[in-house]
Amino acid sequence: MEYLKHKIEVIRGWSSKKNAIVSLALILPAPLIGVSSSFHMPSIRAPFTDEIEIGKIIWALAKVWLMVLPVVWLLYIDQGKLSWSPTNRKGVLAGLVWSVLFAIIILVWSVLFAIIIFVLYGLFRGTLIPPSAKHQILELGITSPAYFFIFASGMSLGNSLMEEYVWRWFVFSKFKLLLGVWPAILLSAFFFTVHHIVIMWNFGSLWLVFFGSIGLFTGAIIWAWLYNKYNSIWPGWICHVAADTAIMWIAWWIITGN
Repeated sequence: MEYLKHKIEVIRGWSSKKNAIVSLALILPAPLIGVSSSFHMPSIRAPFTDEIEIGKIIWALAKVWLMVLPVVWLLYIDQGKLSWSPTNRKGVLAGLVWSVLFAIIILVWSVLFAIIIFVLYGLFRGTLIPPSAKHQILELGITSPAYFFIFASGMSLGNSLMEEYVWRWFVFSKFKLLLGVWPAILLSAFFFTVHHIVIMWNFGSLWLVFFGSIGLFTGAIIWAWLYNKYNSIWPGWICHVAADTAIMWIAWWIITGN
């Protein structure tokens, strides 16, 4: 314990920029390690037990790390105070306006998806989701309407809030301290998109990765811009919920119609 206290005191003595670099080095690899392990690390069989899915355990630990590190860093390194990230009516209104705009963009992209599926199926007998990925979807147990609704609600409401907390409040803020507003917006959006590419690559084709990455990167830029403008995660979260809801609708359409 004394060793840990000593290390905290050492880190506190560093400059704010050096602190920011260390915090980013600790948090940025976590989501990529988590999702990559979940998809690619094989299970092991231990004596007297069923198979132990090491990849999913690492994924869960990465999620915990993403949730805990920013709070610990705020309280013990930055010596700040916890906050509900309050906003004002302008912030809420901005979030709602961007929600409508982003939903329209996603709707247009879904039409492009439909055209691509038609072309791939008609010319090459291709599919947006390969057969190997459908097996992974079945393993998740989200192909029934009830389970998919629970999954989609959790992703749209809970996971989006966690991502705003991690990527806008923490990651964007640290990049902003180092490089300024617009480099921070672009870099936080880039790293936000990277681990989602791994997820899409395992569940879809190159087309899904291409269009999905553009959408994610664009959304992350908007959400970081909203955070910077209103100094709150809630405007971006409102827009993020709308975007994820539209994406879940498209995902259900792909699952049932592919």
